[in-house]
Amino acid sequence: MNEHSSFSLAYLGDSFFELWCRQKILQSLKNSRQVHLNVVQLVRCQTQAHLARMIHPLLNNEEEIIYRQGRNSKTISPPKHAAIKDYREATGFECLVGYWYLGKQIKRFEELMKRPEIVAYLKSALPFKILVPDSA
Repeated sequence: MNEHSSFSLAYLGDSFFELWCRQKILQSLKNSRQVHLNVVQLVRCQTQAHLARMIHPLLNNEEEIIYRQGRNSKTISPPKHAAIKDYREATGFECLVGYWYLGKQIKRFEELMKRPEIVAYLKSALPFKILVPDSA
C-alpha cells in the first residue's frame, strides 16, 4: 500500500467507515433525523480515536505501520472540536480502514468491528439506542 499517501488512505477510510455506519444504523432506524444523529456520533473524531485505541493491540506489524504513518502525518490545520491527540488517532484509524478497503481486506475490518467490546462501545456511543445485530 506504499503507493497511497496517508491522506489518500484516511480520505477513503473515512468515506468507507461512514458508509459502513450508515448501513448498520439503517438496519434498525428509519427516521432520517435519528439515522443522521447516530451516524454523526459514530464518525466523529473522538469515537474513531477511541476505536483506534481499542483495536491497536490487535494490529499486525503491517497494520501497525499504516496506523503510525496516519497518526503521525502532518496536520494541515488543527481540529476545531477535538484534541489534537484524538484527531491524530482518528486519522490513524481512517488510514487503517482505507488500507483494508483498498487491499480488499474488508473482512479484517469487519472481524474487528464484531468484537464484543467494540460492539458494546459503538452501541454506547449512540444517542438513539438501537437493536443492532452483533456485527455492530
